[in-house]
Amino acid sequence: MTDQVLPPDGTGFYLAGGELTAAGLDNKDGGTVDVSVTARLLGGLDVTLASRSTAHLGERTVLPLQTRPMMLSSLPSSVRVQLRAASTEGDWRLVLHFRNHAGASLTWNAEIPTEAFDTGWEAPLAELLTIDGAVDAPAPQSPTTTVVHHPSDEYYELLVDGHQAGLLVYHVIGSHLSITHTMIEPTYRGRGLSWALVGGALDDIRTKYPTVSNYCPVVSRFVDKNPQYGDLLAEPRPAP
Repeated sequence: MTDQVLPPDGTGFYLAGGELTAAGLDNKDGGTVDVSVTARLLGGLDVTLASRSTAHLGERTVLPLQTRPMMLSSLPSSVRVQLRAASTEGDWRLVLHFRNHAGASLTWNAEIPTEAFDTGWEAPLAELLTIDGAVDAPAPQSPTTTVVHHPSDEYYELLVDGHQAGLLVYHVIGSHLSITHTMIEPTYRGRGLSWALVGGALDDIRTKYPTVSNYCPVVSRFVDKNPQYGDLLAEPRPAP
């Protein structure tokens, strides 16, 4: 993730293109693929941002997506990715490119999980965006982040320069802790701060609870990218 700060809410950006990459497929006879990326914009309107259908899918394929060059009043917090393919094996990656008229460009780059091939994947947008370039944009000072535990209220709080930026909420029954959800305040999204919150919370949870369950997709993605935390969700573990 980048340390640069996104423009407020992504206002003024438009979708400028994208591609779907499939690699390492065991699909010698070729195959078909049908992908769509939809977003719920302000006002509850569902819009297809990108799509592609093809009857040819090789062992390694890069499919340019058909995108709508629409201006966005704000970047949606998530998009829905749905894939249908003859083969779901291999590595699938989706990239969306956003630009504005001031010269800044954003790239959304995500590995596609198996959920996308079934009911569809609610993919976080802001959390996976990186800034490729910004014209005349000064580098901001790195913020000070702190994770604070509130055991009586069962949540971890992320502070950025002393201000509340997010929460990781859990519930405890006996010695078993269940992580329920994580949220980042809208004005702090797009900076990778959820990773700081989840990492700090899990480091502390490891020292306090022998058994942990997780129902939060943000935490699941964090553990997938940071396998050193994988044992935390395995039951049972030795008591701390």
